[in-house]
Amino acid sequence: MQEILKKYKTTLKGLTSEEAQKRIQEYGLNKINAGKKKPLIIKFLEEFKDLMVIILVIASLISYLAGEKTDALIIMIVVLINASIGFIQKYKAEKALEALQKLVSPKARIIRNNEEMEMEAEKLVPGDIIILNEGNSVTADCVLIEGNDLNTQESILTGESTPVSKIPVKEKINKDCELYMGTIISFGTGKALVIATGMNTKFGHIADLTANTKKDLSPLQKELTRIGIFVGKITLVISMILFSVGIIFQGKHFVESLLFAASVAVAAVPEGLPATITIALALGVQKLAKKNAIIKELASVETLGSTTVICSDKTGTLTQNQMTAKEIFTMNYHVNINGVGYSPEGELQIIGVKEYIEVPSQHKNHASLTFISQTFKKTNPDIYQIIKKITQVGLLCNNAKIIRNEQNQYECLGDPTEGALLTLGEKAGFSLDQMNKEFPKIKEFPFSSDRKMMSTVHKKDSDFIIFVKGAPDQVLKKCSKYLNQKGETKKITPKIKEIILNQNNEMASRALRVLALSYKEEPELKNLDQKEIEDKLIFVGLIGIIDPPREEVKKAVELTQKAGIKTYIITGDYGLTASAIAYELGIIKSKNPKIITGDVLNKLTESDLLKQFKKYPDLIFARVNPEHKLKIVSALKKRGEIVAVTGDGVNDAPALKRADIGVSMGITGTDVSKEAANMVLADDSFASIVTAIQEGRTIYENLKKFIHYVFSSNIGELVTVFAAILLALPSPLTAILILCINLGTDIFPALALGVEPTEEKFMNIPPRDPKSHIMNRKFIARFFGIGLFIGVIVIGSFIYYLYRYDWQWGIKLEKESLAYLKASTIAFSLLVLIQMVNAFNSRSEKESIFKIGVFKNHWLIGAIALSILVLILMVEVPFIQELLHTTHLTEKEWIFVTAASLSVLIFEEIRKLIIRQSSS
Repeated sequence: MQEILKKYKTTLKGLTSEEAQKRIQEYGLNKINAGKKKPLIIKFLEEFKDLMVIILVIASLISYLAGEKTDALIIMIVVLINASIGFIQKYKAEKALEALQKLVSPKARIIRNNEEMEMEAEKLVPGDIIILNEGNSVTADCVLIEGNDLNTQESILTGESTPVSKIPVKEKINKDCELYMGTIISFGTGKALVIATGMNTKFGHIADLTANTKKDLSPLQKELTRIGIFVGKITLVISMILFSVGIIFQGKHFVESLLFAASVAVAAVPEGLPATITIALALGVQKLAKKNAIIKELASVETLGSTTVICSDKTGTLTQNQMTAKEIFTMNYHVNINGVGYSPEGELQIIGVKEYIEVPSQHKNHASLTFISQTFKKTNPDIYQIIKKITQVGLLCNNAKIIRNEQNQYECLGDPTEGALLTLGEKAGFSLDQMNKEFPKIKEFPFSSDRKMMSTVHKKDSDFIIFVKGAPDQVLKKCSKYLNQKGETKKITPKIKEIILNQNNEMASRALRVLALSYKEEPELKNLDQKEIEDKLIFVGLIGIIDPPREEVKKAVELTQKAGIKTYIITGDYGLTASAIAYELGIIKSKNPKIITGDVLNKLTESDLLKQFKKYPDLIFARVNPEHKLKIVSALKKRGEIVAVTGDGVNDAPALKRADIGVSMGITGTDVSKEAANMVLADDSFASIVTAIQEGRTIYENLKKFIHYVFSSNIGELVTVFAAILLALPSPLTAILILCINLGTDIFPALALGVEPTEEKFMNIPPRDPKSHIMNRKFIARFFGIGLFIGVIVIGSFIYYLYRYDWQWGIKLEKESLAYLKASTIAFSLLVLIQMVNAFNSRSEKESIFKIGVFKNHWLIGAIALSILVLILMVEVPFIQELLHTTHLTEKEWIFVTAASLSVLIFEEIRKLIIRQSSS
């Protein structure tokens, strides 16, 4: 091994920071280059593939051929602007998602400058020493130099899912000791030497040959694509019919009929909708990121709003994951432990002797003694030996490390439970370094969700000593003896087992996480077989570790219950511990819920499990493994639920993928779980899931608001143009004016509706049916009704002003005449203002705008003010008048269009009042 270290110019102490920086310059960052990206020009041109855009291009071409070159130019400019908006916003959204992905990029535990630290995996260089644990993703090609039963999952390279055993390198590097980037540590621990990074790894070579894969559209994007195609087809059909009617029945010229058809096409197409939706979703994702919920793909935003069930882990998600050892139970001493978190400040208080079995009289007076290691060694040797043994197991059967971070606070690297045991050892006055020297570790069998225990083998002079910690019910099965109050080993009887398990239940019912600790000594070990190691153990005691609930979770649970969302705890922990936490947080209403363990789940069919959900309102799943979690999620989905499930382990990936929303932990989650998830919680908190659901519901409701707003506007335009054609009148709205509305004045309020503030009321209603569509009959009827009303008001005002300026029915109306210019400008201005008023209507389907609050959405007020300013410029600025064929309006005319625009508010307020009265 030394030769290999020498070859890569490194040592077991790791590289120095200076040397690592030099190697980054030499080898580059440890990144896999993405496949060939489409050139920006190709991405821009893709904006023109949409059928609605093609219709506009055709309309522009028709206008050009008809001699309306100004109209044709403006339509094309607007098309280019629309394409640019879509391109820029998609580009921004893409970059924003890339930035968010970096927040959950893989980390690596490494040794640099002879110190353990955590850093971004992309900064690894050949020669680095990395530390590997179960669930870690291997972030570079490496050689194993130390290993404890380490196995990898190499299916990403080989396609085979069977774990591959790895052994530390001896003389030559071969596949038995090689670890490859992208593979997973399925179990075991170890240290490895980085030998290749980035595109020089095996994974990098494969990535170089792999073509880009196409991402699926989200359900909403698919629906909007369908809407676009539908609108496009209808537009083409209506345009062709009107073109034919104009020539055959109305005797219009070919060119004039074409221009009419083009006007209808432009009126029917919601040009600004795609860009608005992209912006709204991107803003939603960024808003969620600020609230610690990192969405990996836009599609997940839509699914969040329909979540009906949350399957949550307990530790770290519902609790603070700040483990503190609070109690020790041994035969026959009970110890309270002071202090909070990982700080070594605190004391062990011997609070009394538990008289479960006969105790010599000299041991009955140990009430309220403060444990001081060196003093007790002389004055209370029996108690000293018991405390030393239980802390010894906790210190040595352990892989965590307590460090001081940059804020000079104590922090745990590794499992927080193990961190609590290290802190306990310090409080008791025992040195981990001294124990490691005295009992060097030669083998480890890592914790697994099946065994629910961990064991380590150490040398003790010429003998061996084995330490085991884990779930009390599982560890006790392996114990044949126990350590009594004198430090003597006695045979475990059924009565003693019952006493220990009752104590476990009592501690667990107080929300303590309970670990059993045991050991045994062997003069020799013929082979390091796990079953042999973890057998005929000596029980030392129980340690109760508190992990208090997160303060924000209780309120979040209340919100889920109001929102009709059911929460189930799925934990590997003890059932009574989980139920105590669940009751405290309000997840369950009964102090005695139905607890289903992994053993019970093994016997239940999917049908049986579905019956359990129906029968018991309060259910806790305890002592389960990731396979059980997958079974639970599958059953809930079979029941028709929309499931969000949390996970942090490598084996949680199948359940995360199976769920509708897979939620990984940003702090404690493995790289595999983050990769499999749709959402990553930066703070690991359950409350962030609920916040994300609330935001998801808000985003969905806001999408409905601005889609309603945009389509009611387009229907209004279409009715106006269509009515003019049927009445043999010139179109009140030219193609240019329609585009000015759709992409000039309408787009600002639409965007403002997309960022309507989050409302509590969205969490007071049941989840929406995921099979429901935005464009249902009720929704279509609503915007068609408003659009029809708008169209009638606008065409009526157009005709009224034609008469005001001395036009008579049957007289040919010239487009340059004052009557047409005035009436057309009135129609255009009215349509813009009526849409501004309709933006307020769109804020709620049932509630009056006066109840919601006119000024509550400050963005909407600003957007309407901006749109009105643009309208005034288009009507009153001379050179723009010439460009758009508008004319000056008098003060009375402005008052008229303002008053007429309020009619849509009265219309909608009456409709909403009728709906509220009929529903009540």
